Amino acid sequence: MKERRLADGSVGYYWIPHERDVAGGFTLRGEALGRNYADAIARAAELNVYLDAWRAGRGQPKDLDLSARFGTLAWLFERYRRSAAYERVSERTRPEYVRALNRIEDVPTKDGRTVGALSVQSITPRAVDKIYAAVQKGPRGKRVRQANISINVARRAWDVVRRLYPKTVPADNPFRGVLKEGGSKTKPAATRGEAYALAEALKSIGEPHLGAAALICFEWLQRPENVIGGEITWGDYRGESHPTHVRIFHHKTGEVVMQPLEDAERLLYPELEAYLATLPRLGTPIVLTAGHRGPARPYSMAFAAARVRKARKLAGLADYVTLDACRHGGMTELGDAELAEQGVMALSGHRTPQAARLYVKRTEQQRQRAAAKRRAWVERNETSARLEMDGGSDSGNGTDESAQVAGNIGAGDGNRTHDTQLGKLMFLDAELCSV
Repeated sequence: MKERRLADGSVGYYWIPHERDVAGGFTLRGEALGRNYADAIARAAELNVYLDAWRAGRGQPKDLDLSARFGTLAWLFERYRRSAAYERVSERTRPEYVRALNRIEDVPTKDGRTVGALSVQSITPRAVDKIYAAVQKGPRGKRVRQANISINVARRAWDVVRRLYPKTVPADNPFRGVLKEGGSKTKPAATRGEAYALAEALKSIGEPHLGAAALICFEWLQRPENVIGGEITWGDYRGESHPTHVRIFHHKTGEVVMQPLEDAERLLYPELEAYLATLPRLGTPIVLTAGHRGPARPYSMAFAAARVRKARKLAGLADYVTLDACRHGGMTELGDAELAEQGVMALSGHRTPQAARLYVKRTEQQRQRAAAKRRAWVERNETSARLEMDGGSDSGNGTDESAQVAGNIGAGDGNRTHDTQLGKLMFLDAELCSV
Protein backbone atom coordinates (compact mmCIF):
# COMPACT_ATOMS: atom_id res chain seq x y z
CA MET A 1 0.00 0.00 0.00
CA LYS A 2 1.24 3.46 -0.89
CA GLU A 3 0.15 6.91 0.16
CA ARG A 4 0.07 10.03 -1.98
CA ARG A 5 -0.58 13.66 -1.23
CA LEU A 6 -3.67 14.85 -3.06
CA ALA A 7 -4.33 18.27 -4.55
CA ASP A 8 -6.37 19.43 -1.56
CA GLY A 9 -3.57 18.50 0.84
CA SER A 10 -5.14 15.32 2.17
CA VAL A 11 -3.57 11.87 1.92
CA GLY A 12 -4.92 9.17 -0.38
CA TYR A 13 -4.02 5.50 -0.20
CA TYR A 14 -3.39 3.17 -3.14
CA TRP A 15 -2.73 -0.51 -3.60
CA ILE A 16 -0.26 -1.16 -6.43
CA PRO A 17 1.15 -4.62 -7.31
CA HIS A 18 4.87 -5.12 -7.92
CA GLU A 19 6.06 -4.56 -11.49
CA ARG A 20 7.35 -8.13 -11.79
CA ASP A 21 3.88 -9.49 -10.99
CA VAL A 22 2.32 -7.29 -13.66
CA ALA A 23 4.97 -8.41 -16.12
CA GLY A 24 4.24 -12.02 -15.17
CA GLY A 25 0.59 -11.70 -16.15
CA PHE A 26 -1.11 -10.37 -13.04
CA THR A 27 -4.16 -8.57 -14.43
CA LEU A 28 -5.01 -6.20 -11.59
CA ARG A 29 -3.06 -3.00 -12.08
CA GLY A 30 -3.97 -1.16 -8.91
CA GLU A 31 -6.79 0.31 -6.90
CA ALA A 32 -7.51 3.56 -5.10
CA LEU A 33 -8.24 2.74 -1.47
CA GLY A 34 -9.69 6.06 -0.39
CA ARG A 35 -8.59 8.45 2.34
CA ASN A 36 -9.52 6.49 5.46
CA TYR A 37 -6.42 4.68 6.71
CA ALA A 38 -8.25 1.88 8.52
CA ASP A 39 -10.43 1.08 5.52
CA ALA A 40 -7.42 1.24 3.21
CA ILE A 41 -5.47 -1.22 5.35
CA ALA A 42 -8.39 -3.65 5.43
CA ARG A 43 -8.90 -3.50 1.69
CA ALA A 44 -5.18 -3.82 0.97
CA ALA A 45 -5.11 -6.99 3.06
CA GLU A 46 -7.91 -8.46 0.94
CA LEU A 47 -6.11 -7.60 -2.29
CA ASN A 48 -2.89 -9.09 -0.96
CA VAL A 49 -4.74 -12.39 -0.41
CA TYR A 50 -5.70 -12.34 -4.08
CA LEU A 51 -2.13 -11.52 -5.14
CA ASP A 52 -0.74 -14.33 -2.97
CA ALA A 53 -3.23 -16.77 -4.49
CA TRP A 54 -2.21 -15.68 -7.98
CA ARG A 55 1.45 -16.14 -7.16
CA ALA A 56 0.73 -19.62 -5.81
CA GLY A 57 -1.39 -20.70 -8.79
CA ARG A 58 0.09 -18.48 -11.50
CA GLY A 59 -3.11 -17.61 -13.27
CA GLN A 60 -5.14 -20.78 -12.70
CA PRO A 61 -8.93 -20.17 -12.65
CA LYS A 62 -9.86 -18.71 -9.29
CA ASP A 63 -12.93 -19.07 -7.18
CA LEU A 64 -14.98 -15.91 -6.74
CA ASP A 65 -13.76 -15.70 -3.15
CA LEU A 66 -10.16 -15.46 -4.35
CA SER A 67 -10.85 -12.68 -6.82
CA ALA A 68 -9.81 -9.09 -6.30
CA ARG A 69 -13.41 -8.20 -5.52
CA PHE A 70 -13.63 -10.40 -2.44
CA GLY A 71 -15.13 -8.49 0.46
CA THR A 72 -16.51 -5.68 -1.70
CA LEU A 73 -20.14 -4.84 -2.32
CA ALA A 74 -19.78 -6.02 -5.92
CA TRP A 75 -18.54 -9.39 -4.61
CA LEU A 76 -21.51 -9.60 -2.22
CA PHE A 77 -23.98 -8.95 -5.02
CA GLU A 78 -22.30 -11.49 -7.31
CA ARG A 79 -22.21 -14.05 -4.51
CA TYR A 80 -25.95 -13.52 -4.05
CA ARG A 81 -26.53 -14.06 -7.76
CA ARG A 82 -24.78 -17.42 -7.42
CA SER A 83 -26.73 -18.47 -4.33
CA ALA A 84 -29.56 -20.96 -3.92
CA ALA A 85 -31.80 -18.08 -2.84
CA TYR A 86 -31.34 -16.38 -6.21
CA GLU A 87 -32.19 -19.64 -7.99
CA ARG A 88 -35.68 -19.31 -6.56
CA VAL A 89 -36.18 -15.94 -8.25
CA SER A 90 -38.27 -16.41 -11.39
CA GLU A 91 -36.67 -16.08 -14.81
CA ARG A 92 -38.94 -13.15 -15.55
CA THR A 93 -37.76 -11.25 -12.45
CA ARG A 94 -34.03 -11.94 -12.59
CA PRO A 95 -33.16 -9.24 -15.15
CA GLU A 96 -34.83 -6.66 -12.92
CA TYR A 97 -32.78 -7.89 -9.94
CA VAL A 98 -29.57 -7.58 -11.95
CA ARG A 99 -30.43 -4.03 -13.02
CA ALA A 100 -31.38 -3.12 -9.46
CA LEU A 101 -28.01 -4.21 -8.06
CA ASN A 102 -26.08 -2.68 -10.95
CA ARG A 103 -27.65 0.69 -10.22
CA ILE A 104 -26.07 0.58 -6.76
CA GLU A 105 -22.72 -0.79 -7.91
CA ASP A 106 -22.29 1.93 -10.52
CA VAL A 107 -22.79 4.90 -8.19
CA PRO A 108 -19.52 6.92 -8.30
CA THR A 109 -17.67 7.85 -5.13
CA LYS A 110 -15.72 11.01 -4.39
CA ASP A 111 -12.35 9.28 -4.71
CA GLY A 112 -12.97 8.10 -8.26
CA ARG A 113 -14.16 4.59 -7.48
CA THR A 114 -17.67 3.14 -7.61
CA VAL A 115 -19.80 1.90 -4.72
CA GLY A 116 -19.30 -1.66 -5.93
CA ALA A 117 -15.57 -1.39 -5.18
CA LEU A 118 -16.15 -0.42 -1.55
CA SER A 119 -15.57 -2.93 1.22
CA VAL A 120 -18.74 -4.25 2.82
CA GLN A 121 -17.21 -3.24 6.15
CA SER A 122 -17.34 0.40 5.06
CA ILE A 123 -21.03 0.41 4.03
CA THR A 124 -22.91 2.20 6.81
CA PRO A 125 -26.59 3.20 7.08
CA ARG A 126 -25.57 6.82 6.41
CA ALA A 127 -23.71 5.70 3.28
CA VAL A 128 -26.76 3.75 2.10
CA ASP A 129 -28.92 6.85 2.51
CA LYS A 130 -26.55 8.68 0.17
CA ILE A 131 -26.57 5.74 -2.25
CA TYR A 132 -30.37 5.76 -2.23
CA ALA A 133 -30.43 9.47 -3.07
CA ALA A 134 -27.90 8.94 -5.88
CA VAL A 135 -29.76 5.98 -7.41
CA GLN A 136 -32.92 8.09 -7.66
CA LYS A 137 -31.20 10.37 -10.20
CA GLY A 138 -31.88 8.74 -13.54
CA PRO A 139 -31.09 9.84 -17.10
CA ARG A 140 -34.72 10.93 -17.55
CA GLY A 141 -35.30 12.43 -14.14
CA LYS A 142 -36.18 11.08 -10.73
CA ARG A 143 -36.79 7.33 -10.52
CA VAL A 144 -38.15 6.56 -7.07
CA ARG A 145 -39.60 3.16 -7.92
CA GLN A 146 -36.31 1.85 -9.34
CA ALA A 147 -34.40 3.18 -6.35
CA ASN A 148 -36.80 1.45 -3.97
CA ILE A 149 -36.39 -1.83 -5.84
CA SER A 150 -32.60 -1.49 -5.66
CA ILE A 151 -32.67 -1.02 -1.89
CA ASN A 152 -35.05 -3.95 -1.41
CA VAL A 153 -32.96 -6.33 -3.52
CA ALA A 154 -29.71 -5.19 -1.89
CA ARG A 155 -31.23 -5.78 1.55
CA ARG A 156 -32.15 -9.31 0.53
CA ALA A 157 -28.70 -9.93 -0.96
CA TRP A 158 -26.97 -8.75 2.22
CA ASP A 159 -29.06 -11.10 4.41
CA VAL A 160 -28.39 -14.10 2.17
CA VAL A 161 -24.62 -13.60 1.92
CA ARG A 162 -24.29 -12.64 5.59
CA ARG A 163 -25.64 -16.09 6.50
CA LEU A 164 -23.00 -17.73 4.26
CA TYR A 165 -20.08 -15.45 5.26
CA PRO A 166 -20.67 -14.32 8.85
CA LYS A 167 -17.00 -13.36 9.35
CA THR A 168 -16.88 -11.16 6.26
CA VAL A 169 -20.30 -9.52 6.12
CA PRO A 170 -21.35 -7.42 9.14
CA ALA A 171 -24.44 -8.56 11.04
CA ASP A 172 -26.11 -5.14 10.86
CA ASN A 173 -27.68 -4.81 7.44
CA PRO A 174 -27.26 -1.15 6.37
CA PHE A 175 -29.94 -1.52 3.68
CA ARG A 176 -32.54 -2.30 6.32
CA GLY A 177 -34.62 0.57 7.67
CA VAL A 178 -34.06 2.97 4.78
CA LEU A 179 -36.80 5.62 4.77
CA LYS A 180 -38.01 5.23 1.21
CA GLU A 181 -40.05 7.76 -0.71
CA GLY A 182 -43.39 7.26 -2.36
CA GLY A 183 -44.28 3.80 -1.21
CA SER A 184 -45.56 1.00 -3.36
CA LYS A 185 -48.40 1.71 -5.75
CA THR A 186 -51.16 -0.82 -6.14
CA LYS A 187 -50.75 -2.70 -9.40
CA PRO A 188 -53.97 -2.53 -11.44
CA ALA A 189 -55.92 -5.74 -11.84
CA ALA A 190 -57.73 -6.82 -15.01
CA THR A 191 -61.42 -7.58 -14.73
CA ARG A 192 -62.98 -10.80 -15.98
CA GLY A 193 -64.29 -8.98 -19.02
CA GLU A 194 -60.85 -7.53 -19.80
CA ALA A 195 -59.11 -10.89 -19.45
CA TYR A 196 -61.51 -12.62 -21.86
CA ALA A 197 -61.41 -9.66 -24.26
CA LEU A 198 -57.61 -9.92 -24.33
CA ALA A 199 -57.85 -13.67 -25.03
CA GLU A 200 -60.21 -13.11 -27.95
CA ALA A 201 -58.01 -10.32 -29.33
CA LEU A 202 -54.95 -12.59 -29.18
CA LYS A 203 -56.90 -15.28 -31.01
CA SER A 204 -57.85 -12.77 -33.69
CA ILE A 205 -54.17 -11.97 -34.41
CA GLY A 206 -53.23 -15.62 -34.68
CA GLU A 207 -52.11 -16.25 -31.08
CA PRO A 208 -54.91 -18.42 -29.61
CA HIS A 209 -52.58 -20.31 -27.27
CA LEU A 210 -51.28 -17.05 -25.83
CA GLY A 211 -54.93 -16.12 -25.30
CA ALA A 212 -55.24 -19.29 -23.24
CA ALA A 213 -52.33 -18.03 -21.13
CA ALA A 214 -54.31 -14.91 -20.20
CA LEU A 215 -57.26 -17.04 -19.09
CA ILE A 216 -55.12 -19.53 -17.19
CA CYS A 217 -53.50 -16.65 -15.30
CA PHE A 218 -56.93 -15.23 -14.48
CA GLU A 219 -58.87 -18.41 -13.68
CA TRP A 220 -56.25 -20.80 -12.33
CA LEU A 221 -53.94 -18.11 -10.92
CA GLN A 222 -50.71 -19.49 -12.34
CA ARG A 223 -47.85 -17.03 -12.77
CA PRO A 224 -47.30 -15.83 -16.36
CA GLU A 225 -43.70 -17.01 -16.49
CA ASN A 226 -44.82 -20.54 -15.56
CA VAL A 227 -47.62 -20.59 -18.14
CA ILE A 228 -45.36 -19.20 -20.88
CA GLY A 229 -42.50 -21.45 -19.81
CA GLY A 230 -44.48 -24.64 -20.39
CA GLU A 231 -45.13 -25.46 -16.73
CA ILE A 232 -48.75 -26.35 -17.52
CA THR A 233 -49.21 -29.25 -19.93
CA TRP A 234 -52.12 -31.07 -21.51
CA GLY A 235 -51.30 -33.92 -19.13
CA ASP A 236 -51.84 -31.58 -16.19
CA TYR A 237 -55.35 -30.80 -17.44
CA ARG A 238 -57.80 -33.57 -16.48
CA GLY A 239 -55.01 -36.14 -16.49
CA GLU A 240 -55.52 -39.87 -16.00
CA SER A 241 -54.73 -39.67 -12.29
CA HIS A 242 -56.87 -36.54 -11.75
CA PRO A 243 -59.74 -36.45 -14.28
CA THR A 244 -61.64 -33.76 -12.35
CA HIS A 245 -58.68 -31.49 -11.58
CA VAL A 246 -55.94 -29.45 -13.22
CA ARG A 247 -52.43 -29.49 -11.79
CA ILE A 248 -50.99 -25.99 -11.31
CA PHE A 249 -47.30 -25.66 -10.43
CA HIS A 250 -45.96 -22.44 -8.88
CA HIS A 251 -42.20 -22.22 -9.39
CA LYS A 252 -41.76 -19.31 -7.00
CA THR A 253 -43.12 -21.14 -3.96
CA GLY A 254 -42.63 -24.73 -5.13
CA GLU A 255 -46.33 -25.36 -4.44
CA VAL A 256 -48.49 -27.68 -6.53
CA VAL A 257 -52.20 -26.83 -6.43
CA MET A 258 -54.74 -29.35 -7.68
CA GLN A 259 -57.49 -27.02 -8.86
CA PRO A 260 -60.91 -28.69 -8.90
CA LEU A 261 -62.69 -28.28 -12.25
CA GLU A 262 -66.17 -29.38 -11.20
CA ASP A 263 -68.38 -30.17 -8.27
CA ALA A 264 -71.49 -32.35 -7.97
CA GLU A 265 -73.64 -29.75 -9.74
CA ARG A 266 -71.62 -27.92 -12.40
CA LEU A 267 -68.34 -27.10 -14.10
CA LEU A 268 -66.36 -24.50 -12.18
CA TYR A 269 -64.50 -22.98 -15.15
CA PRO A 270 -66.81 -23.58 -18.13
CA GLU A 271 -65.62 -20.57 -20.15
CA LEU A 272 -61.94 -21.48 -19.91
CA GLU A 273 -62.59 -25.16 -20.68
CA ALA A 274 -64.67 -24.18 -23.72
CA TYR A 275 -61.77 -22.02 -24.93
CA LEU A 276 -59.24 -24.83 -24.43
CA ALA A 277 -61.46 -27.20 -26.42
CA THR A 278 -60.92 -25.04 -29.51
CA LEU A 279 -57.11 -25.17 -29.37
CA PRO A 280 -55.01 -27.54 -31.46
CA ARG A 281 -52.52 -29.47 -29.36
CA LEU A 282 -49.17 -28.33 -30.73
CA GLY A 283 -47.07 -30.21 -28.17
CA THR A 284 -46.92 -31.26 -24.54
CA PRO A 285 -47.29 -27.74 -23.04
CA ILE A 286 -50.66 -26.08 -23.51
CA VAL A 287 -49.15 -22.72 -24.47
CA LEU A 288 -46.87 -22.86 -27.50
CA THR A 289 -46.36 -20.61 -30.51
CA ALA A 290 -46.87 -22.32 -33.83
CA GLY A 291 -44.20 -20.09 -35.36
CA HIS A 292 -43.41 -19.69 -39.02
CA ARG A 293 -39.90 -21.13 -38.94
CA GLY A 294 -39.54 -24.57 -37.46
CA PRO A 295 -41.68 -26.57 -35.02
CA ALA A 296 -43.92 -25.19 -32.28
CA ARG A 297 -41.97 -23.87 -29.31
CA PRO A 298 -42.50 -21.91 -26.06
CA TYR A 299 -42.93 -18.16 -26.27
CA SER A 300 -40.16 -15.91 -25.02
CA MET A 301 -41.40 -13.42 -22.44
CA ALA A 302 -40.40 -10.50 -24.69
CA PHE A 303 -42.25 -11.86 -27.72
CA ALA A 304 -45.31 -12.71 -25.65
CA ALA A 305 -45.37 -9.17 -24.20
CA ALA A 306 -45.13 -7.68 -27.70
CA ARG A 307 -48.05 -9.77 -28.96
CA VAL A 308 -50.11 -8.85 -25.89
CA ARG A 309 -49.48 -5.16 -26.59
CA LYS A 310 -50.65 -5.54 -30.18
CA ALA A 311 -53.80 -7.44 -29.18
CA ARG A 312 -54.53 -5.00 -26.36
CA LYS A 313 -54.37 -2.04 -28.75
CA LEU A 314 -56.59 -3.84 -31.25
CA ALA A 315 -59.21 -4.52 -28.56
CA GLY A 316 -59.03 -0.98 -27.17
CA LEU A 317 -57.97 -2.23 -23.73
CA ALA A 318 -56.06 -0.14 -21.19
CA ASP A 319 -52.27 -0.36 -21.03
CA TYR A 320 -52.37 -2.09 -17.65
CA VAL A 321 -54.07 -5.21 -19.10
CA THR A 322 -51.19 -7.67 -19.18
CA LEU A 323 -50.82 -11.35 -18.34
CA ASP A 324 -49.68 -10.32 -14.86
CA ALA A 325 -52.72 -8.05 -14.46
CA CYS A 326 -54.93 -10.99 -15.43
CA ARG A 327 -53.55 -13.01 -12.53
CA HIS A 328 -54.02 -10.07 -10.17
CA GLY A 329 -57.59 -9.79 -11.45
CA GLY A 330 -58.30 -13.42 -10.69
CA MET A 331 -56.96 -12.99 -7.17
CA THR A 332 -59.09 -9.87 -6.70
CA GLU A 333 -62.15 -11.78 -7.84
CA LEU A 334 -61.57 -14.15 -4.91
CA GLY A 335 -61.86 -11.12 -2.64
CA ASP A 336 -65.06 -10.02 -4.39
CA ALA A 337 -66.43 -13.53 -3.78
CA GLU A 338 -65.66 -12.95 -0.06
CA LEU A 339 -63.42 -15.99 0.29
CA ALA A 340 -61.62 -16.36 3.60
CA GLU A 341 -57.83 -16.10 3.50
CA GLN A 342 -57.48 -19.86 3.83
CA GLY A 343 -59.61 -20.33 0.72
CA VAL A 344 -57.61 -17.72 -1.20
CA MET A 345 -54.32 -19.42 -0.28
CA ALA A 346 -55.73 -22.87 -1.16
CA LEU A 347 -56.44 -21.71 -4.72
CA SER A 348 -53.48 -19.37 -5.29
CA GLY A 349 -50.68 -21.46 -3.78
CA HIS A 350 -49.40 -18.63 -1.57
CA ARG A 351 -47.77 -19.80 1.63
CA THR A 352 -48.64 -16.84 3.84
CA PRO A 353 -51.70 -14.59 4.19
CA GLN A 354 -49.42 -11.56 3.89
CA ALA A 355 -48.31 -12.58 0.40
CA ALA A 356 -51.84 -13.37 -0.74
CA ARG A 357 -53.19 -10.02 0.48
CA LEU A 358 -50.92 -8.12 -1.92
CA TYR A 359 -52.88 -9.54 -4.86
CA VAL A 360 -56.44 -9.10 -3.58
CA LYS A 361 -57.19 -5.49 -4.51
CA ARG A 362 -59.86 -3.40 -2.78
CA THR A 363 -62.85 -3.00 -5.10
CA GLU A 364 -66.18 -1.17 -5.17
CA GLN A 365 -68.02 -4.48 -4.90
CA GLN A 366 -66.19 -5.34 -1.71
CA ARG A 367 -67.01 -1.92 -0.26
CA GLN A 368 -70.67 -2.25 -1.22
CA ARG A 369 -70.93 -5.68 0.39
CA ALA A 370 -69.12 -4.53 3.52
CA ALA A 371 -71.33 -1.43 3.87
CA ALA A 372 -74.49 -3.48 3.32
CA LYS A 373 -73.45 -5.99 5.99
CA ARG A 374 -72.70 -3.16 8.38
CA ARG A 375 -76.12 -1.60 7.75
CA ALA A 376 -77.85 -4.94 8.29
CA TRP A 377 -76.07 -5.26 11.63
CA VAL A 378 -77.13 -1.75 12.65
CA GLU A 379 -80.77 -2.42 11.76
CA ARG A 380 -80.83 -5.70 13.66
CA ASN A 381 -79.44 -4.04 16.76
CA GLU A 382 -81.79 -1.04 16.49
CA THR A 383 -84.76 -3.41 16.30
CA SER A 384 -83.49 -5.33 19.33
CA ALA A 385 -83.00 -2.11 21.29
CA ARG A 386 -86.55 -0.92 20.51
CA LEU A 387 -88.01 -4.23 21.63
CA GLU A 388 -86.15 -4.01 24.94
CA MET A 389 -87.34 -0.44 25.53
CA ASP A 390 -90.98 -1.37 24.76
CA GLY A 391 -90.88 -4.50 26.86
CA GLY A 392 -91.67 -2.90 30.28
CA SER A 393 -91.93 0.30 32.36
CA ASP A 394 -89.21 -0.54 34.85
CA SER A 395 -86.19 1.71 34.93
CA GLY A 396 -83.44 0.69 32.62
CA ASN A 397 -81.04 1.26 35.52
CA GLY A 398 -82.43 -1.61 37.50
CA THR A 399 -80.23 -4.60 38.28
CA ASP A 400 -80.92 -7.76 36.42
CA GLU A 401 -80.35 -11.01 38.32
CA SER A 402 -78.13 -12.29 35.55
CA ALA A 403 -76.05 -9.10 35.44
CA GLN A 404 -72.39 -9.30 36.29
CA VAL A 405 -71.22 -7.83 39.61
CA ALA A 406 -69.56 -4.48 39.00
CA GLY A 407 -66.37 -5.44 40.76
CA ASN A 408 -65.86 -8.36 38.38
CA ILE A 409 -66.38 -6.44 35.13
CA GLY A 410 -63.25 -6.25 33.03
CA ALA A 411 -61.86 -7.00 29.62
CA GLY A 412 -62.93 -10.53 28.82
CA ASP A 413 -60.82 -12.89 26.77
CA GLY A 414 -63.09 -12.49 23.77
CA ASN A 415 -63.09 -8.68 23.80
CA ARG A 416 -61.21 -6.76 21.17
CA THR A 417 -60.29 -3.98 23.56
CA HIS A 418 -58.64 -4.92 26.83
CA ASP A 419 -59.09 -2.00 29.22
CA THR A 420 -56.21 -2.81 31.54
CA GLN A 421 -56.31 0.63 33.19
CA LEU A 422 -59.93 0.07 34.25
CA GLY A 423 -59.01 -3.28 35.72
CA LYS A 424 -56.15 -1.75 37.73
CA LEU A 425 -58.41 0.98 39.15
CA MET A 426 -61.05 -1.56 40.22
CA PHE A 427 -58.41 -3.75 41.84
CA LEU A 428 -57.06 -0.73 43.75
CA ASP A 429 -60.60 0.25 44.83
CA ALA A 430 -61.22 -3.24 46.18
CA GLU A 431 -58.01 -3.16 48.21
CA LEU A 432 -58.84 0.24 49.74
CA CYS A 433 -62.29 -0.96 50.75
CA SER A 434 -60.80 -3.93 52.55
CA VAL A 435 -58.44 -1.81 54.64
